[in-house]
Amino acid sequence: MEDKVAAIQSFKAATDTELTDLLILIFVVLFLFVVFLFIISFRKALKAKFLKKLFMKTIKEKGLSEKAGEIIWKYSNKLGRDPFLALEVKASFEKVIDQYVEEEPNYSEELIREMRKKLGFDTVPAFIPLSSTKDIEIFQNGKLTYQNTSYDVALYDKDEKYMYWLIIDASSAPDLKGKTVKIQFLRRDDAIYILEGKVEDIITEGGKVVLKIPHHTEMKRIQRRQYARIEVDMPVTVGKISPEKPDKVEWLTGEAKDISAGGIRICVPSSQRLKFNLTIGSQLILSFQLDGSRMQLKGVVVNILERKTTICYGIKFTNIKSKEESYILNFVKKEQQKLRNLAKQRLG
Repeated sequence: MEDKVAAIQSFKAATDTELTDLLILIFVVLFLFVVFLFIISFRKALKAKFLKKLFMKTIKEKGLSEKAGEIIWKYSNKLGRDPFLALEVKASFEKVIDQYVEEEPNYSEELIREMRKKLGFDTVPAFIPLSSTKDIEIFQNGKLTYQNTSYDVALYDKDEKYMYWLIIDASSAPDLKGKTVKIQFLRRDDAIYILEGKVEDIITEGGKVVLKIPHHTEMKRIQRRQYARIEVDMPVTVGKISPEKPDKVEWLTGEAKDISAGGIRICVPSSQRLKFNLTIGSQLILSFQLDGSRMQLKGVVVNILERKTTICYGIKFTNIKSKEESYILNFVKKEQQKLRNLAKQRLG
């Protein structure tokens, strides 16, 4: 009997020892795990502190205020976005600002405008398509359509939530409050855009009628031109062909302002208007240097635009060979890519 009691006590003592050792082991493992989590959190906190310090330094270098930096930092992190990207890419910046405007009822329009200006996001280059109605420039003309009737309009103003379209002749316009209207406009050197929006309010001031329509990102874009074109600044020798004497060519010099595989725009001072004496349909020979190659093409004047100090002629190439067309196409693509690469540094 005593042997059994001793065996039980010996087993119990051994079991207690093993349990104690197990508890100690678990405690040690948990302690090490907590220490590990603490180190990870500490490192994350240090990294975040360092990144924010670096971010605020970048903000200062870009001429932005500390408040602007705090806004971009806060809402970038809320969206899970890189705050540094919002300083370089317009699309990322606009997402952050949309979140700020949505969450902060007392957001500062003036501060947002200042941020856009300092970051170079206040305008969109012509070769970059619009991605939001916020990108439409003030005074952009267009056509508003409602129930198969059109009205001339212009973008009168805009803020972070709304665009304000002025009806140029509001005498015959119906009450459009609460109605969904369609607005179409042509963006020079880009495309035709069509947007739809519900008129939330009508503002009348000084005889003007202005429609208040919310911003959105849904716009239909219709490519206007068969060929993409690029701005240039190069001399062009223009040979004017006489209709009476096709063999007689009068040579003049103008400045090319843009070119595509379909044609070229040439401008001259208004003082040379009589000297050039070109009209719609005038037949021309064009000689110019393009990216190291001499081009000599025939063309016809298809439009004339007179400005205060210059007169510009839109010239369509005629009988252009496929080799020459391909050369110009490749030149335009190459130049557009250069511009895109430069724009990505600021607009993305």
